[in-house]
Amino acid sequence: MSVEQRLRVAVVEDDEIMREAFIEALELDSTIVVHGAYGNAEEFIGGPGEPVPDVVIMDLNLPGTGGVECTRLSKARWPNMQVLVCTVQDDDDSLFNALCAGATGYLLKNAAPSEVVDAVKSIGAGGSPMSPGIARRVLRRLLERPPPRPEIQLLTEREREVLEQLGKGLRYKEIADRSGMSIHTVRTHIRNLYEKLQVSSRTDALNKLFPR
Repeated sequence: MSVEQRLRVAVVEDDEIMREAFIEALELDSTIVVHGAYGNAEEFIGGPGEPVPDVVIMDLNLPGTGGVECTRLSKARWPNMQVLVCTVQDDDDSLFNALCAGATGYLLKNAAPSEVVDAVKSIGAGGSPMSPGIARRVLRRLLERPPPRPEIQLLTEREREVLEQLGKGLRYKEIADRSGMSIHTVRTHIRNLYEKLQVSSRTDALNKLFPR
């Protein structure tokens, strides 16, 4: 497999031992290339260059700019880049703030390095991996959500389908492949539903229709 075909992964982790453990585990997988390792958010936001990583492993408890804000800034700048949070922070605020900021997956640091690598590959394939306890809490929160707001009636069936796929963290190409549409058509549906809901991002759209 050529370098161009391998999954580009960056690590943002201030603990040097943990950072090196992630790098070592990632480098053992022939389908992955380590695309940079950073000790803080500022280094990462200023440093990836082109092409940007496909996936970034993100700690939340970073010095200076925290991991949630780094996730938000990164997704605003590179929308197609996926963020896998890997943190010791197990509280609901950290979890849901990270997901609302654009994180695609959430693991706790008691996960083995090999599990983190598997999660990275899952995200690269369109998944949203989470530690088991985390996944249960997300499901519980979703079940506790109030019914969708009336604005959802403004959307066509196809636009609702696209929004649902966006909510799963899928990229435009993945939505196109799964739905049998061109990327141009997917972009058109997304632009239309954003205009109808008067929002500018997938997170804003989901929060407007399904408030926490």
